[in-house]
Amino acid sequence: MLLAQALRQQIEAGTYPPGSLLPPESALERQFNLSRITVRAALRELETAGLVSRRAGIGTRVESARPQGVFHHAGSSIDDILQFTRGLPFRTLSVEELVVDDALASELALQPGQRFVKVRGLRQGEGALPIMYSEHYIPGLYAAGVPAFEGHAASIAELVAQQHGSTVEEIRQEVSAVTLPAAAARTLHAKPGALCLRTRRWYYDSHGGLIMTGTSLFPADRFVFTSTLRRSPVS
Repeated sequence: MLLAQALRQQIEAGTYPPGSLLPPESALERQFNLSRITVRAALRELETAGLVSRRAGIGTRVESARPQGVFHHAGSSIDDILQFTRGLPFRTLSVEELVVDDALASELALQPGQRFVKVRGLRQGEGALPIMYSEHYIPGLYAAGVPAFEGHAASIAELVAQQHGSTVEEIRQEVSAVTLPAAAARTLHAKPGALCLRTRRWYYDSHGGLIMTGTSLFPADRFVFTSTLRRSPVS
């Protein structure tokens, strides 16, 4: 993206040193004659590279003059969750059909006996090491089109929904700190037993039907999640 490249060059040249703020989105729109959507996409790209952080009410702050090995994600809505893998191509490790057994049903709140397609894969940014390892479980109703996942640089759940004329309307999420299992550690080139962040998500359509569920593992030294919280208005 040309805007992201231009801003990156200015950051590296010291025009915007670490600790300074980039121009507001409205100013970038006028300066480069771009839409708000395009400007925000460019800023997300810089944020993914660890060059900037974005805070509501403050702006876009330069964090580093060089891309970092740590992936930064800021989120507080469904749209943020669906956008956070944008620019991070998916690399498929394996695809298999399975019938949910009791252990998997207990782990992911599924019904035993259901048929799913399991897709294992990695996401990698600009650094040398993968950022995350994922296992996606897609019910039979939504399972067609799995091969299209390879190289997809956005939300898998959103892609699955779109392929079937649906949308993601609700996401349930669990976040916990765990240690890396040996198999996942090997694919991530990380140390088995090292600390990592685990997210489990369930994506639902407008009728409450499950589009996809899955687990992602982020090595502790490669991922930072930030959010902005506000008090609800007092009635």
